[in-house]
Formats: sequence, C-alpha cells, structure tokens
Amino acid sequence: MHRPSALLLFVLAALAACSGSNPAEVRTEGTTFPIVANWTATSSPIAPATVTGALTVKQRLGFHADVTFSVTGPPNAAFQWRIFKRDCSVNVAAVNNTAATGLVLFATTQSYPDVTLDAAGKATVTSEIAGWLDSLTAYSVRIRPTATTTFTGVNPAACGNLQYAPVK
Repeated sequence: MHRPSALLLFVLAALAACSGSNPAEVRTEGTTFPIVANWTATSSPIAPATVTGALTVKQRLGFHADVTFSVTGPPNAAFQWRIFKRDCSVNVAAVNNTAATGLVLFATTQSYPDVTLDAAGKATVTSEIAGWLDSLTAYSVRIRPTATTTFTGVNPAACGNLQYAPVK
C-alpha cells in the first residue's frame, strides 16, 4: 500500500477549495457592459454640400462603444464618416496620425462602414468601436463622399462636434 504524497494531498486540497462558486462574473458580450457615457453630435453641411448626420455613441465599460449614425443627403449617394480627435475648427491632418495638433482618427478605418443613402436620401449605420473617448478631449464626426483615398478628415462635406454626457 502506498502512502499519498504531499503533492497529491496539496492538489486534492486545492481542488476542494475551488469547488465552491466563483463570485466573479464573466461577460462575453460587449452589450452586457454598463453604459458609462453618452456622446452625441449633429453634423452640419459645409457649403456646397447638402449632407447632414446625427451621431449617438454609447460608451461602455470594456473599452468599446456602440455607435449609431443617421445620414441624410442626396438620394442613392455614398459617404464615408469618421470620428476624429479635435473639433470642427481644425482642418489640418496630423502627420502620421500622431501629432499633437491636427486631426487624429479615433479607432481604425474598419470601424466605420460606408453609408449608402436610399432613394429618399436617408440611411442609418451601426458599429461597435473598440476604444475609449476621453471626456477632456474634443472630438468631431466628419462626412465626405466615398472615395478611394485615405480620409484624413480634411475638407469634409459635413462636420459636427461631439458632446459628452456622463451616465449618472
């Protein structure tokens, strides 16, 4: 007959300790994280453009945001949109997207699906964007007609400054 080794007794004790329920909650869906802030913006057209947009951002714990963007403009037109660090008064792209001045893209270009308006000139897109908007930083949402070039935020067809509202 073999005596149990000290290691075996330790493992059995550890397993017994782990058999109780774990009070930690595991969340696997981004939408289960609580909303900590709401951001909104209304993009106004910059002449001669006629496109407008209404943005809502529900910032959640878990380093992501649920974004809804409704666009109105010419029927069947296609547009790109992005959220940039800096307000609508800035019209200079940051060098390598890192400069202290100039427009810096929030998140990645893949976070922003293009918007194609219907025959009535309306469309709404939704997106989940990884990242955290800083309440002490100015942001703007900018729209331009869809193009194959990189959208640096310069000379948009419409622009709106984001407004922050914490959830209480």
